[in-house]
Amino acid sequence: MADMYRAEDRGKSHAIASLIPYFGPALGPIVGGLVANHVEWPWLFWVLSMFSAGDTILGLFFVQETYTPVLLQRKRLQSEMVSSTEARRGGAAYRDLHVRLSKNMLRPLKLFVQRPVILVISWIWAISFGLYVLVLSSFATLWIERYGQSETQSTLNYIALAVGITISSQVGGPLMDRIFRYLRTKANGVATPEFRAPYMAIGAILLPAGLFWYGWAAERGMHWAFVDVGAAIFTCGTFITGSGIGAYLIDEFKHAASANAAARMLSNVLGFVCPIFAPQLFKTLGYGWGNSLLAFIFMVLGLPAPLVLWFWGERLRNLGKKGHE
Repeated sequence: MADMYRAEDRGKSHAIASLIPYFGPALGPIVGGLVANHVEWPWLFWVLSMFSAGDTILGLFFVQETYTPVLLQRKRLQSEMVSSTEARRGGAAYRDLHVRLSKNMLRPLKLFVQRPVILVISWIWAISFGLYVLVLSSFATLWIERYGQSETQSTLNYIALAVGITISSQVGGPLMDRIFRYLRTKANGVATPEFRAPYMAIGAILLPAGLFWYGWAAERGMHWAFVDVGAAIFTCGTFITGSGIGAYLIDEFKHAASANAAARMLSNVLGFVCPIFAPQLFKTLGYGWGNSLLAFIFMVLGLPAPLVLWFWGERLRNLGKKGHE
């Protein structure tokens, strides 16, 4: 993303690129439910493998290399007459496979430990992603146990999550770019990654608001449409928060992929842990107070993160920066 798009255009492009990863958990249960009811269980894996293989084949033929060191190495190999210092440096950086792998594999861990700004970003990302997975893990149970729907009917409610993600992608991406351009103009053309923080704040507000709406609509047994609207608002907040974080990382870090991996470490941990206690949480507190508790947790631990980045982001970015860029 950093190689192909300018900073003022990354909002829309990053939103589109993030659409499919968020879309998968929303549409997966729908496709999985239909497949499971009409074919034997091995076809679940066959369908997944076919989609993955098709995506990989398309990438091989239509996605071109954009990473600068690789392009410099190719330039060096194509002509022995190249005397550019950058070209020689590009070839040297990729000559030793062992050095390359060890350096690239350790970089995310070093960033996570030595860059405080990564800790702030990973914290809000982890909480929002953990809550997203938690809601997904209990979503079908709500419709089957509370609303008496069949398994096939319950999966159709995941369309609400897909709608929320689509709206936040198509509206949120251009909005992020507009906010970025406005703030850059006010700063006399000087852009900083902190210009993504106001966009993150929108998601950080929508996320708990959606949890309150979704939880209490389900607790009161309101019409399914009201419950789905709350779930859609929640997914909007989750997507906007994650999209803003991704753009922030691309703006700040030269090795954006490593920074993304570092920021997702806590997300993967909470993505594993949160669904474990979801059944007991809603059994004890119900969907109203259960989701309210989750919203309060995010408001205390996650909501301040955009404010921290806005007011102290530059100072945090400078801490531990030497030696990584």
